[in-house]
Amino acid sequence: MQKNLRWAILSCAGCTLMLFVTGGLAFNVFSAAQPYILAQNGFTNTQTSLITTVRSAAYLLGTFAIGRYYRKLGYRTGCALAAVLAGASFVLFAAAKSLMAYYFAGAVAGVSYALGSMVPASILMRRWLRAHCGLAIGICSAGTGLATVLFSPLFTAIAESGGVDRAFLWTAAFCAAAAAAVFFLIRSDPAALGLEPWGKAVPESAQARALHALHPSRLRWALLLLAVLLVSGIGSAGFTHLMTLYMSEGMDAMQAAAAFSLCGLALMAGKCVCGALCDKLGSYRANYLLFGSFILGCALCVLAPLKSAALMLASSVFLGFGASLNTVGVSIWAADLSTPERYEKTLRLFQGAYGLGGIVLSFLPGAIADLAGGYAPSYIVFTVMLLYSLFMLQSTYRLARR
Repeated sequence: MQKNLRWAILSCAGCTLMLFVTGGLAFNVFSAAQPYILAQNGFTNTQTSLITTVRSAAYLLGTFAIGRYYRKLGYRTGCALAAVLAGASFVLFAAAKSLMAYYFAGAVAGVSYALGSMVPASILMRRWLRAHCGLAIGICSAGTGLATVLFSPLFTAIAESGGVDRAFLWTAAFCAAAAAAVFFLIRSDPAALGLEPWGKAVPESAQARALHALHPSRLRWALLLLAVLLVSGIGSAGFTHLMTLYMSEGMDAMQAAAAFSLCGLALMAGKCVCGALCDKLGSYRANYLLFGSFILGCALCVLAPLKSAALMLASSVFLGFGASLNTVGVSIWAADLSTPERYEKTLRLFQGAYGLGGIVLSFLPGAIADLAGGYAPSYIVFTVMLLYSLFMLQSTYRLARR
């Protein structure tokens, strides 16, 4: 195997493991803990949902420090430290005895994900690979889904048998081991090893040239950022409240955990497929397929009061598959809608919209549940928002075609 390909694969594995911890455990698997935090502390639905709001606020603030952070530490050390912070957040969750302590732990988790997000993973993959970059980004991002598949039922089983605090501590120990592995796997730049990026550069398509030459008006750019914000916010809030949705409707805890795990499996598959589809078909066509799955998943969640196990599983699959847009889609849209020279700046801007979306929408399911008596109505709102986002993105691609 060529040396540059070997290091590209190892760096891809390191980024996947980093996102497994910072995004998969600190963000997705934490959803399995929310029902236990709600039950054992006597918090309201809104107060509990605000943990994720604080986490998203910390993520947003952390995105402003990404450039300086990696210039100071480098990608190898910086990615490993992000995983360490995720482990620290779980220790803080285990020690929390008050609502403010939970909020502080959530803030640490948010900073961890900001620093160990798709921004460093996307930049590293574009440094190491000239071809199949979308697929590599999708594989890295699939780490978050893999964590949901493997850890959601495990976390729930430990919480059921020994309490949620014990589950937090076991998760923190895994994060510490993963951080060491991330440090040994990732290399920051092929040039530092005397290597070139792997693969032959793919000729830029006519649509890609048109997109790079496109200069959207300020209004359209603002509406595009709103679309990214909504997709990201729904991907976060809709996904993280899925288990709470079905448990609040009376579904068995282990059944709901299994459905959430299936959602994570679909998310993991969707992220790999998303990158591959964008490489093969182009983002315009891939958007229709992935948005269609996302919208259908949210629509099926509205039927949660029917207490149907089949509908629960179907909604989990479609929602998880479509939610791959939440990470892979955002990275690819940033590449499509900017020149190569402005990619890092545009990606950070889109990640800022991603973080703001988590803040704006994270409290919405809990607030609607307090007002309407259930979480299902919030998924009606999500469905409408996704239709808007699809229209805005596709209209921009069509504008480039013309």
